[in-house]
Amino acid sequence: MDLGDNEPAVETVRVEHGGDDRSPSLAVVKAIADLAGVEPADLATEANVVLYDHVDPDALDALVAGRSDATVDVSLTVAGYHVDIDATDVVVRRIEE
Repeated sequence: MDLGDNEPAVETVRVEHGGDDRSPSLAVVKAIADLAGVEPADLATEANVVLYDHVDPDALDALVAGRSDATVDVSLTVAGYHVDIDATDVVVRRIEE
């Protein structure tokens, strides 16, 4: 996709949570790791991204998990990645300049 000389490239990854016992916080880690090109377990050491430096994963899980009957939308920035979390999905976007 050609966005022109003045437009940054946008990369997006969507990861579901709730199924397969994947918590919202683990879905965030998975999505950021996918964009960074590393394994989730290596996110801190290889991409220098530690989720806990930006949000308490337990608090995030408590806020979002199991809320399929309610509208939940959480947005935050994690180490240059824009993260949107709803009741079923995590969408992470990185804009390269």
